[in-house]
Amino acid sequence: MARRQPAGRSRHLPARLSPSLTAVTRVIAPNPGPYTGPGTNTWIVDAGPVVAVVDPGPDDDRHLDALNRRLAGRTVGVVLVSHSHPDHLPLAERFAAPHRASVRRYPELGDGDIVRVGNTNITAVYTPGHSNDHLSFHIADARMLFTGDLILGQGSSMVTYPEGDVAAYLRSLDRVADLKPLILFPGHWDPVKDAMEKIDEYRRHRLEREAQILAEVRRGGGTADGLTRRVYGVLDEKLMVAAEMTLRAHLRKLVDDGSVHEEDEVYTAVGTVGR
Repeated sequence: MARRQPAGRSRHLPARLSPSLTAVTRVIAPNPGPYTGPGTNTWIVDAGPVVAVVDPGPDDDRHLDALNRRLAGRTVGVVLVSHSHPDHLPLAERFAAPHRASVRRYPELGDGDIVRVGNTNITAVYTPGHSNDHLSFHIADARMLFTGDLILGQGSSMVTYPEGDVAAYLRSLDRVADLKPLILFPGHWDPVKDAMEKIDEYRRHRLEREAQILAEVRRGGGTADGLTRRVYGVLDEKLMVAAEMTLRAHLRKLVDDGSVHEEDEVYTAVGTVGR
């Protein structure tokens, strides 16, 4: 787990990444935890006369106050939300209302839609997998990508059954790789400056986990619970539940791919049924 930042701490990040200068500021929500790291990142994007705010975060008075202090009276042109999970969406409307800013998120905001805010174009990129309503936000001229929970600053993203979709997640990684970003601004932990390397790392991690699960099924198959214990080993109860939901998401992809057969919650490798 990453070192926790003090609640409400903001950080200004230099961003001369291209001929276009786009300044980005972070305010970290005070919701640290095993799945949120130091807390949810709320990103404030300088767009000339106004700013765009990405992922307002949890409905927390301390975070709302920290955001408004950091804005220091600046005009908010739009509030963008990557997905509807409780660490990203809930504060959106309460934060946006006094600023008279619109809240834009999926499905009203679709793949390829361009949000013009101030002097900046921000393109919505539909990136399901972590959730089925997930968007990333691309500033093409600065080669910046705000990844929500598609890609984190460290560790791996949760892709869990039944909402998570591993096949869609892998397609989303391929999609953002095609954008060739220089820097990633994730929903949790620090910005990633070696963007393409991180995208490749995430893809390799998923494929290696899939291969590990398939190999375990071929060794004897079993229930999701039993396979989780064989693949992940000993974990505390909460992490074991998350591990099983991750494994179930991978199993669903393997069943859809025709590599694994499922009957009565028992998973066997195709070609071994009935042995």
